[in-house]
Amino acid sequence: MTDQEAEIRSGVAGNIWPAIPSQAGARLLAMLFQLEGTQWWTARQLIDHQLMQLRMLLRHARETVPYYKDRLPHIRADEDLTLTEWRALPLLTRRDIQDAGNALFSRVVPAEFGDVFQTQTSGATGEPVIVRKTAIDQLIWEAVTLREHEWHRRDLSGKLASIRIFPKGGAEAPHGVLLNDWGVPCSHVCSTGPMALLSLATDVAAQARWLLHQDPDYFLTYPTNLAALIAHMSARGERLKRLRGVRTVGETVTPALRAACSDAWGVPLTDVYSSQEVGYVALQCPVSGQYHVMAESAMVEILRPDGSACQPGETGRLVVTSLHNFATPLIRYELRDYAEVGSPCPCGRGLPTLARILGRSRNMLTLSSGEQRWPLVGFDKYREIAPVRQYQLIQKSLEEMEARFVVERTLTDAEEEGLKRAIQNALGYAFRLTFKYFPNEIPRGTGGKFEEFVSELAS
Repeated sequence: MTDQEAEIRSGVAGNIWPAIPSQAGARLLAMLFQLEGTQWWTARQLIDHQLMQLRMLLRHARETVPYYKDRLPHIRADEDLTLTEWRALPLLTRRDIQDAGNALFSRVVPAEFGDVFQTQTSGATGEPVIVRKTAIDQLIWEAVTLREHEWHRRDLSGKLASIRIFPKGGAEAPHGVLLNDWGVPCSHVCSTGPMALLSLATDVAAQARWLLHQDPDYFLTYPTNLAALIAHMSARGERLKRLRGVRTVGETVTPALRAACSDAWGVPLTDVYSSQEVGYVALQCPVSGQYHVMAESAMVEILRPDGSACQPGETGRLVVTSLHNFATPLIRYELRDYAEVGSPCPCGRGLPTLARILGRSRNMLTLSSGEQRWPLVGFDKYREIAPVRQYQLIQKSLEEMEARFVVERTLTDAEEEGLKRAIQNALGYAFRLTFKYFPNEIPRGTGGKFEEFVSELAS
């Protein structure tokens, strides 16, 4: 698999080598074999195959999903779908999904797609949605997970530690949970090292103690939690001895955090961009650091305000369609994230690229002129002025900004004035600032996600 020590696990009792995979393992390895080839296809080959799959999805949606009955064109089995026709279809919003309710669920999911299950988004935007998926969606998710391990050449025999959101009562401090392997999908195809889990609700100091005790080879968490751990452990001269890599999910990664991870812990940070509704969207390239769109499972579009496609270097709205969700077809679904289109990757893969993922519209600063921009805020700059452990900016109006801080001690008037100037300079406007302090941690949003900048004007 990804390392010479990660041998294929046999699914036949009494047979160790050569391994005969289990049925689940064989399906995964077959998918991985295909992905190994398609990642090197040209952009034209990928688009042509996406359009063939999208034609099947559109026909199914129009025939079996009430919401789409009168919203999609009639497509015959012998008709080709063109990119121009695809781009003429209306966008689907989160509010549309909520309003549609059960009308967005397919009345007849093909039996070959396997069991149907239901998932719900975290509701970090205040608008959670419910989506149904099938065993095919799960299989593709598992295959792309293995692709990500393969790309970054992880030694699956190592120990993985993860600090994430778990259901109430799961993986609680101080000990968390220790499992024998990395779980699905890795356990389907090969033997792995152990995996340690801890709830994100744990205090950062207790997280650090747990992490030092676990001493993992690989670590997975959210970007803001990683930043807090790096700051906490660096202040105490603590470092993970065996760590070989860090993965982040669920939030926007800043260049400053990448640098901090490399400087403080001496390992690279690899980010994964996914959505609860559609699964994997893009993986970070092991060569260039750009994000490769998972074109085999999703059609991703980056659009200008007028709906036309952005070109390399341009930033626009991210619109995604899951190619294989026949239980809840999300056709041209606007995630409300923004991304910058990347350039052809030097790695040679034909998969489309995103240079950066910038966050949602509620993360955009709005000036009194109506101009919107991505706010330039930074933890390192604040730490040069005052002992800031955590910060968050909330835009209250076109003139007012609330600055939230967790600090190591009470700040002096001079330090507050210095922070005020730094914030105003970074935002490019002399906002009226209100300072608000929290004792240990600034509360996270629904679903456990944290955002450094939130605009209350976005709605």
